[in-house]
Amino acid sequence: MEKYSLKTGLREQTILKDVYFTPPFNLVEVRENKKNPLLEMMVMSSSPGILNDDFYDINIEVIDGSSLNLQTQSYQRIFVSEKGTNQQMHISVGDRAYFSHVPHPVVPHKGARYTAKSTIHLKNNSTLLWGEILTCGRKYMGEGELFQFKKHHAITEIYQEDVLIFKDNLYIVPEEINLKEFGQYEEYTHQGSLFFIAPATDVTERMDNISNRLSKEEGISYGISKLLDNAYVLRILGNEGQQLYKLFTEIRLAEDKLINQSVSIN
Repeated sequence: MEKYSLKTGLREQTILKDVYFTPPFNLVEVRENKKNPLLEMMVMSSSPGILNDDFYDINIEVIDGSSLNLQTQSYQRIFVSEKGTNQQMHISVGDRAYFSHVPHPVVPHKGARYTAKSTIHLKNNSTLLWGEILTCGRKYMGEGELFQFKKHHAITEIYQEDVLIFKDNLYIVPEEINLKEFGQYEEYTHQGSLFFIAPATDVTERMDNISNRLSKEEGISYGISKLLDNAYVLRILGNEGQQLYKLFTEIRLAEDKLINQSVSIN
């Protein structure tokens, strides 16, 4: 089992209090301005991707009043895996705490089997921005690599005060369904989802700003829905992983900036 864990601390601004990792992982701080309240960490890996029978175990604790952005180094590749590959993430975000995570797209290679479970626990005053992007595989290797993975099953559960407020169950077995059909991917090859929740915040203005921005973007289809008065979910279909990642990162950077500003003022 390969694993990493981290826990934030507070000393005027957010600091890294506890960290642990096993190969192939490494965790490094990438916060350029050390005076910024937001702690920015990057997950680095010496492995080319998730290999057959790998099991990634990830634990993140963002304590009360702290703020963390967790970044990835590169695309997450999932290789041919007869026994399958697995990943589990357990995340807790404390009272008045902030956590943002928009990882690079997942690229399942031909023959890949992948199962992931992400469980996130929030307090009533927690803020969360959580993104996921799935590609069709190695698109530029030709038609023989498009949706040729065996299985992709990713479950995300988000709890607020132990009450389930959002569940995303993405289950794709290309051999069992025509993903080009109406109501599926149709002419697209990539899909992404982004979840946001913030305390005492009406997300209507944020949703309008995002919709206005995406309406000018070519080559995508999108939908954005209000789940609660203070929460929305955004879904995008497109044909370029980098395009979706760039759009999600724009949203993430805007929220990260607001956190730096609000914490500095307080």
